[in-house]
Amino acid sequence: MNMKHLLAGITLLAILTAVHCSPSVAQDTVAVPDTLSQIQAVGENGASTPDTAIPDTAAPAPVDARQDTLAGTATEQADAGGVAAEGEAGDELVQLRNLISFSKIFYALLLLFITYFVNKYTSLVLDNLAEKTANYRLFIKRLSPISRILIWSVAIYIIIAGIIAPPFETVLTIAASIGIAVGFASQDILRNIFGGIMIILDRPFQVGDKIQVGEHYGEVLSIGLRSSRVVTPDDSVVSIPNGELMNRAVSNSNSSALDCQVVAEIYLPATTDVRAVKEIAYKAVYSSSYTFLNKPVVVIMLNEIYNTRYVMKLRVKAYVLDIRYEFLFKSDLTEMILHECNKRGLIPDKQPLEDPEYS
Repeated sequence: MNMKHLLAGITLLAILTAVHCSPSVAQDTVAVPDTLSQIQAVGENGASTPDTAIPDTAAPAPVDARQDTLAGTATEQADAGGVAAEGEAGDELVQLRNLISFSKIFYALLLLFITYFVNKYTSLVLDNLAEKTANYRLFIKRLSPISRILIWSVAIYIIIAGIIAPPFETVLTIAASIGIAVGFASQDILRNIFGGIMIILDRPFQVGDKIQVGEHYGEVLSIGLRSSRVVTPDDSVVSIPNGELMNRAVSNSNSSALDCQVVAEIYLPATTDVRAVKEIAYKAVYSSSYTFLNKPVVVIMLNEIYNTRYVMKLRVKAYVLDIRYEFLFKSDLTEMILHECNKRGLIPDKQPLEDPEYS
């Protein structure tokens, strides 16, 4: 009985287990055909969703056809680039021919030639006019360097803007190239040119002034772009680079005035009557026809040692009417003072002592 009950229980348990597992198996069995039906539907309708997209497995294009297409495209681009380059080169040649033509070169040279003679004629007229009007001589002479710069500046502007008339970009390019080349090749010349421009603008001295530069002393004849010319008392013309003038001390005797101070020095024995000599010096100054009476006159006596003995140095400071009479005035004062001293017997040996600077 017990064995029957046990077998019945096992059989019942097996049946319950089979009944519980059979729905999932059936569900799985049905799911497979559903998936297959979906794949068949997608293949038939050609539709796909992002979740069920099937990659395109169409056959790729032939490799030779792609290479031929790429080669043709590259050839067309190269031909187009060559045509564009030839067009640009042609345009540049046309522009160059328009800028540098025979007629433009001829007119530019002609204008430079005319400007040179106009500049020379203007300087000559100003110099002659300055010599004829003594009161305005220095003022007229100072117009000469300014007129030269203005004339050449106007001529160059007409050549560039009126005759050649290049594009603005070309002007900038050429100016930059010339500036670099000239800057490396001619530094000294540019330094002198800038020095001349600064002298004209700053005016430490002007044409007609008496200046001392190093060992050179004389009247300024002209101020050029490269150098300035000075005529010495010995009538020698000295050309001094403007760059050197800007870097050295320059002594100006008259500072753009027509008159200037003249100093005459006379060496006398220590036993000479000082008051009598000073009186003679004052009379000599006021008796000279070169004296500018509107300026003060100063007479100084100094005691110095020369060749182991005491001497007196007479210094007479007076102003001359015109700077060109500087040395004539100095000579006139020296002659009158020595003549009067010898006439009064103030110099025992009848001769003044030699100037130690020139002994």
